[in-house]
Amino acid sequence: MTETRIGLKNEYVRINCGNEWWSNTMHSNCSYGGNQGWFGDEDKHLRPMGCGLISCADILLYKSGRRELGKQEYMDYVRSLNKGPLTVRKHLGVNGLSLAKGIRRKFREMGVAAKVSWCFSKSKILPRITSMLEADTPVTISVGPHLGKTRLGVNFYVRDSKGSFVLPDWRSGLVRDHYVTVTGMVRQDEDLWLEISSWGEKYYISWQEYMNYLSLWKTFFSNIMLIIPK
Repeated sequence: MTETRIGLKNEYVRINCGNEWWSNTMHSNCSYGGNQGWFGDEDKHLRPMGCGLISCADILLYKSGRRELGKQEYMDYVRSLNKGPLTVRKHLGVNGLSLAKGIRRKFREMGVAAKVSWCFSKSKILPRITSMLEADTPVTISVGPHLGKTRLGVNFYVRDSKGSFVLPDWRSGLVRDHYVTVTGMVRQDEDLWLEISSWGEKYYISWQEYMNYLSLWKTFFSNIMLIIPK
């Protein structure tokens, strides 16, 4: 079996949660990126609808070099972003155009010159993920909604002790209408997998499953937020 990987140059954002939370995939109390599930009712819509804001926060932290935070520090940072175009709204979360506008504004404040937009070309998604990872930039990717009555989406996989990609025993069900953050790509023989951060865990998405879902009738807005240095 032949395997190659393209990924970020540095360790991804890790949140030290002490005894308050334990990662299934990192096998420690440090997460792999942020988790909207840490937020409670006092934060209104963050828990059910905050996935886009979490991805945005993690990218900003990674690009600023702040890659190890305590849980409270991280949550306070996310709350500080929850305003203006990045406001998480009831039933809507943050739409893609608002995410791009918000992260563009934060980059300006950080002194980072970058063009931020969405990639709507199906054929360009993979090469653009590759170029962003090679530029050491995490990638927000959306698994968009599907308006059919049947529950459709993509699976989230983990790796077992032999390196195989398997469905985890702690969660079930297909995922859709959700933003995640791509941190790497793994090619194993003929199969390609996206390494992602979601809910504080390291998961993998089958590229073929994602493309199949993207191609379904009544599936919308499955693409990536493109960040290109100026």
